[in-house]
Amino acid sequence: MNKLYLHLGTPKTATTAIQYFLHNNNGKLQESGYEFPDMQADFPGNKGFAWIKNDESAYANGNVIMDAQVLSAYRKGTQSFEDILGFVFPDMVDYYRAVISDNQTDFDDVTSYIKAKLEKNNVIISSENLWTYSYDFLECFEKEFGDQVEVIVYLRRQDSYAESMWNEVIKLGVVSDIVEDYFFFMLSEENDNHGLRYKKRLTRIAKIIGKDHIHVRLFEESTIKRKGGISYDFLQTIGIDPEKYDWSRPQIKVNERISGPAVNIKRIFNEYMQHKVEGKEDILDQIPNHISRYNRIFARLSAEYIKSLPEKDRYFSSELRQRVKKLFAADNAYIAEEFMGKKKGENLFEDDDWSAERTVSPLTMNEEMILRLLFEICYNEEVREQLT
Repeated sequence: MNKLYLHLGTPKTATTAIQYFLHNNNGKLQESGYEFPDMQADFPGNKGFAWIKNDESAYANGNVIMDAQVLSAYRKGTQSFEDILGFVFPDMVDYYRAVISDNQTDFDDVTSYIKAKLEKNNVIISSENLWTYSYDFLECFEKEFGDQVEVIVYLRRQDSYAESMWNEVIKLGVVSDIVEDYFFFMLSEENDNHGLRYKKRLTRIAKIIGKDHIHVRLFEESTIKRKGGISYDFLQTIGIDPEKYDWSRPQIKVNERISGPAVNIKRIFNEYMQHKVEGKEDILDQIPNHISRYNRIFARLSAEYIKSLPEKDRYFSSELRQRVKKLFAADNAYIAEEFMGKKKGENLFEDDDWSAERTVSPLTMNEEMILRLLFEICYNEEVREQLT
């Protein structure tokens, strides 16, 4: 019986790298009895999140599932549509309202598509957005495919995940919060879109498909390196011997982070631009052209910083890191025992040093004021050039 492997992320665990690897090796996967279908290409009438083309989600075929579920809710009526939008990132809500009536792919279409694929091969679907989304799709899959459904989840230590996510949203230009404020925003019950409470979500998934059908992997540098890299670890998880083929391992540069002092400069830039950019109605307006252009500048600064100081960036203070450890201690112990099969008292993560101090210090008040003045000068100069 072929399996449906649902790779749900989590965010910031090299999901994009896995997707690129699977896409580039789909021929070899099919020789092994697996398929990573290009659902965006196979559903050209889709007008949802998967329709927005960018390097980070180019091969996230699971985004079609999210779009299809939103469309199915839309067709059921206003209340169902509004309910499902509650699980969508706030930036996406207006976008879905604008385009969803033009979509042609509902959930029944996706289910039939997967069913046909499963007759020939094991099927792999991947999207980190499904980790933080409504699990109605999972309940439907369980009813349709039963024991064929397997869920794969990579977990990153919570402090490291929060730091990486903060870097991501600073890079994109959608927030200007300091790292501590953004972490507590991620923690709020009202904003569980980041899925930082791993136990809560794993328990919910287990109730739907059963604990034995969940494969929890750890995203840690030490463990991943021992297994030959994140892509090889994924192959082993779904039952493929990585040594069986000469796999293509493309050296891609997507989702590059902003490193070192540049991330704090970019944070002030975001704050400045948020006062200049108004009327953002959908996701396509969240990253205006001028922000994307400046992102490239900060990325170049980051690249030079990494060459001169390759130490891993840390934004949390040691004190905050210890608070995070205490906050998630019980949850991590539960996951280690219930989902990883570890003995009681064993650590979930191999790296259990939560005492590391920050390596990138915040800017001083004077430095922030100088940057705001500089941005104002640059912005006014750009406006003058456009008018002449």
